[in-house]
Amino acid sequence: MEGKESALRRLLGQALRFLGLSGIGWLLDFTVYTLLSLRFRDLAWVNVLSSLVGASFVFLFSTRFVFRDSHRIPLRLKYAIYIAYQLVLIFLISKLLAWVHLLIVTHTDRAALVSLAPVLAKILVTPVTMTVNFFAMKTVIEKL
Repeated sequence: MEGKESALRRLLGQALRFLGLSGIGWLLDFTVYTLLSLRFRDLAWVNVLSSLVGASFVFLFSTRFVFRDSHRIPLRLKYAIYIAYQLVLIFLISKLLAWVHLLIVTHTDRAALVSLAPVLAKILVTPVTMTVNFFAMKTVIEKL
């Protein structure tokens, strides 16, 4: 029982550290996303670019402060694998983001909500990406 508690405590500690770093990465992502969404209409591509900024930051710092590198394959290769995974996830999440944005815009007539729809959509899809990213990064860094 003690071994399970220790493993659970370690996982919780990793999740909290990852959440903190992801929060900073999300702020970077969110800032880039917000600035680009003011200039460009294609929110899916805006999200791809901003998400890569955030994902790169989180990977860099998570490999140092959250997860234990297995050293089975070079860290640069792990980064390439993670970015490839991120591109697929970002594409899927960007489509979800665009759909959530459309729902907000078509189901409200309040100008303030419509003008904030890109930001609200980003906020709503964030918990999904953070959860999936934690387990994906843990796998890539610790298992590969």
